[in-house]
Amino acid sequence: MKERRKDPRINEENKIVLSPGPGGRRRRSKKVCCCLTRDISMGGIRVLTNAPFEVGSRLDVELTLTRSKTIVRAVAQVREVKELSGKNSYDMGLEFAKISPADELVLIEHIYGRRGHRA
Repeated sequence: MKERRKDPRINEENKIVLSPGPGGRRRRSKKVCCCLTRDISMGGIRVLTNAPFEVGSRLDVELTLTRSKTIVRAVAQVREVKELSGKNSYDMGLEFAKISPADELVLIEHIYGRRGHRA
């Protein structure tokens, strides 16, 4: 099947901290979620979590790239949440809504600068 995503994804685990962002549905909530990425692209990230947010929520994202130990900060919107059967865990798709040019450059280098990466 042909890939329909506009951005290539790389499968890797990175630490990520998610918290309700500005204008989000849970703005007054102090819920913070520490989890791992499953994959990452220029358009967003997929995370594995046991504490999902609602679809449509805007979240502050603090992503620590394992290889470079660089932190990327962004605002992302929850696009989908899938419960993984029998594991009390969820697969959550996030789309970047706001990211600084400097953090975007870090992601470009991380994703496209990987040795042996095939788009």
